[in-house]
Amino acid sequence: MTEAEFDSIAPVYDETRRAIDEETLRGLAGMLTAHHCWSVLEIGVGTGRVSLPLSKEGVMTSGVDVSRKMLERAMSKGVSDVVQADGSSTPFRGRSFDAVLLAHVFHIIENSEGVLMEGARVSRVGVFALVRKRDDNRAFPSFWGGGGFGAEVEERREWFRKLAEKYNWSWDRDRHRDWGRERRLLESYPPDELVQVSDLVDASTFEDRIERFNKRAYPFTSGMPEGMKEEIVAEMRRRAAQMPVQGPRHVIYQVAFWRSGTLLHRR
Repeated sequence: MTEAEFDSIAPVYDETRRAIDEETLRGLAGMLTAHHCWSVLEIGVGTGRVSLPLSKEGVMTSGVDVSRKMLERAMSKGVSDVVQADGSSTPFRGRSFDAVLLAHVFHIIENSEGVLMEGARVSRVGVFALVRKRDDNRAFPSFWGGGGFGAEVEERREWFRKLAEKYNWSWDRDRHRDWGRERRLLESYPPDELVQVSDLVDASTFEDRIERFNKRAYPFTSGMPEGMKEEIVAEMRRRAAQMPVQGPRHVIYQVAFWRSGTLLHRR
């Protein structure tokens, strides 16, 4: 994904994402300190939504991100030690930090293996990743091609395809958010540790998701014509009115840990 795509969502990023909760923050900080990691480079630091709370827990955080506007938002909140760079090629010497952290980013990184190896190069202890344990059931199926199989999914895909043709808009969905990347990376590079740090109740609603889309909080909407976006929002609201009431959903967060030596030995 490009700098421009992330720049486009920087103004609404914080208001359309949940802040890291205390249980997850304590679990993540506990994992880092248990491995004697006090200086951490966060790759994909974004607006500092994880690094800033971690710094208040006594962990010295630095960050890199491809988006200048995301970094400007982070600096405005007090995250000062940041550099604009690609996560697979950072400007740091080897073993510059105790650890590297990646929080909720593997699903949007095309070169996730390269980023993982770069993290191993610049960390003395290892790479930590905050990931969400997922299954194949989505409470809110997408309207542009994902969310399972069957006639309903094919109908959604066809509806979206025709709408894109109407507005002469093209989009390579394989370039963007793909939760399978995270799963595939964990399978290809089994972490030395995978620890559950929180089990939360997600109270978000389908209307919350619609509002995020309406505010163009997803990078792929940056170049979408306004009329197309409005038609999608209207369709989402129509379908939402037909959906049964959803009960509370549990969200489980885990921290994966790879020792730097283990990763570099695989090169």
